Amino acid sequence: MKRIILFLIFFQSIVFAQRATPLQYLYMMKSLKPEVQKIGVLCELSKYQGLIEKLQRSAYSVGVKIIVADVKELKDVSQRFGDLVKNGVDFIWIFDESDVSAHPIAREFIIKNAILSKIPVAVPNAEFVKEGGLFSLEISGDDVKVYVNNKVANALQITVPENYKERVQYVVN
Repeated sequence: MKRIILFLIFFQSIVFAQRATPLQYLYMMKSLKPEVQKIGVLCELSKYQGLIEKLQRSAYSVGVKIIVADVKELKDVSQRFGDLVKNGVDFIWIFDESDVSAHPIAREFIIKNAILSKIPVAVPNAEFVKEGGLFSLEISGDDVKVYVNNKVANALQITVPENYKERVQYVVN
């Protein structure tokens, strides 16, 4: 009986704690900032086989261009961030919370400099939203929850569309 209960708890956590897809993230970026044309993705490419192709397919369907910046070590963060800004990205995406770009020092650098450059940052979880990321998505079954940092949204003059109001939970840094 205990094994069945443990299996059900494990199965429920897998089913209900899904990660948002790249397409969902890109669609949300386009919804929050409709004029977005280029999205910079900070990630450690060696961890994600086939990521660039997947992101490019998703980006094509949303009508944006993806620029991926490979961050292998903490020392790469500032250079890759600068490359994205020079390439004129309209949004920056910290792809995964286990990446080098999600390290606390890297996060602080990215968020601070992105806000100074007036570039919103999509982040992998609600905790990062509290630190200054613009938004994160959480999937639970069929429900998509959007965490938005209201202070950042106001500072960047970004308005959450009406059709998302019921799904949005505002957090403040």
